[in-house]
Amino acid sequence: MAREKLLPKRVVRYIHETGVRSLDRLADSIGDGGAQPDAVQTLVQHWRAMTAEDKERFVDRVSAAVVEVVAASAVLPVKNAVKAARKVIKKQRKKLKKALKTKKKAAPPPRPKPKVKPKRKRRPKPPVAVGS
Repeated sequence: MAREKLLPKRVVRYIHETGVRSLDRLADSIGDGGAQPDAVQTLVQHWRAMTAEDKERFVDRVSAAVVEVVAASAVLPVKNAVKAARKVIKKQRKKLKKALKTKKKAAPPPRPKPKVKPKRKRRPKPPVAVGS
């Protein structure tokens, strides 16, 4: 995955520039080591011997690794939160199922519904003849 897509361009550029500046400062502040140079002194000696183009390529590689680490560390809490949320949901679902099961067992059996007789339709009364 391209490092430009992992983080904003400003952040990637800042990491690159900071890497160049910090290695230049480190090379200026550390003198030649004793009989056995440690890793930092070896790095400084190699840094001093590099051309400007080699320095840029080296810092590009290091900054690419730094960008990947920063992006991964930003995503890690989200992944952990999602994983924890899934666990909680699973536990709650299990509790609800169990509670529903015990409630069904403890509930009295349902009463049968009384049968309702349909009402009869009334016939209209025949008209009464008046006066005959």
